[in-house]
Amino acid sequence: MTAWLKLLTVSVLLVISACVSAGTKAITDAGVVSQIEVGKSTRADVTALLGYPITASYGDQGEETWHYTRITTAPTATAFVPVVKAVTPSLGETIRELAVTFSRDGTVKSLGLNQPPKSPAPSG
Repeated sequence: MTAWLKLLTVSVLLVISACVSAGTKAITDAGVVSQIEVGKSTRADVTALLGYPITASYGDQGEETWHYTRITTAPTATAFVPVVKAVTPSLGETIRELAVTFSRDGTVKSLGLNQPPKSPAPSG
């Protein structure tokens, strides 16, 4: 095998295995999320487990909701076929979201975990 072919093979393998993630990794761990107890856990408990949220929102009843997100993007098999890549998405994306709502007294009122099925990201 020539040096050029070896380099090409290694390069292709590196690109295929490329994966990018951003956000709060802890929300992907069921063991961590299960430690948050409705009616018992506090803001300090949630911060210790997950860190500070990406965003927060506030309700009319004095409730505060913390929003955590984890996004993972990886190339799909079609990303490496030039003709097919032009007409199909080349990245697959997984999004997991967790919303933790606190009551006025600072304890967890509710948890909402959302993990939509894998969906291709728009190409282009």
